[in-house]
Amino acid sequence: MTGAETLARLGALIEADQAPLPAPARAMAEAIRARHGAAVQALLFYGSALREGEGAGRMLDFYVIVDRYRSLHGAGLAALAAWALPPSVHFLQITDAGGQRLSSKYAVISEPAFHRRAGGGSLEPMLWARFAQPATILADDPAIRARLVRTLARACRHFAAEVAPLLRGPVGPDELWRRGLMESYRTELRPERPGPRAAEIVARFPERYAALSAILLPGDGAGGFIAADAGRLARLACAGRWALRRLIGKPLGAARVLKAATTFDGGLDYVLDKVARHSGVTIAVGARARRHPVLAAPWIAWRLYRAGAFR
Repeated sequence: MTGAETLARLGALIEADQAPLPAPARAMAEAIRARHGAAVQALLFYGSALREGEGAGRMLDFYVIVDRYRSLHGAGLAALAAWALPPSVHFLQITDAGGQRLSSKYAVISEPAFHRRAGGGSLEPMLWARFAQPATILADDPAIRARLVRTLARACRHFAAEVAPLLRGPVGPDELWRRGLMESYRTELRPERPGPRAAEIVARFPERYAALSAILLPGDGAGGFIAADAGRLARLACAGRWALRRLIGKPLGAARVLKAATTFDGGLDYVLDKVARHSGVTIAVGARARRHPVLAAPWIAWRLYRAGAFR
């Protein structure tokens, strides 16, 4: 199968993933569009609220694709920070038409940066591992939608290429995805144990991951798949890339969390609470740091690092 044929089959599977948004997510998507106006090119709904359904009561997770950061942030420091360390995290609470209080944590990224990073152009697995999982695309422009479908297909292909060398011999239909998500979560600041969390996520959509494996791995003729021996050097190189991701992933994640302190009211408290939940480390922050979170961020990051939050 050629590369183009593989992407076409993956794209068809991603199209089959698409379903109408549940009412809470639809209301939040409309609120995000209203908040940011014409800068918004598309939204991607993903995460636990998508996996667990409308009644989960979870925070609603979106990626918001914008044309450029200056459309959202102007020409100041926030736009520079968004460009240097995407994505930027924002928070929004609304009350829907039925009086239900809804919350969303959404990440903003430019369309070029999203295609590059989610399509496999980043060492970090944050985007290509996240979007090898199900996501619902909201885009009015058919050309933008088509580009996003292709990028999600590339994310699945790149995910498989970066995980398959870690496996050898017969594997089950979900093993590639469980192993890859576990390795990805090991690079992030997370409170959960990576292995069980990865298994739980894959178990939500077993048919989907089996269909992905059927496209990306050779079958063994008995319902399973074969992870071909990539060779010793390829295995070592792959393991080395994952080791490097673990080394840099948590500090970069911490930097993004600290950057989030500048993007919404109460952001610094959100950051410190998130770090505490993920690492157990708490620090006291004075009034001056709360008034000037951008200037205080490097010092706060250093204190958290010294306290063991990012190790």
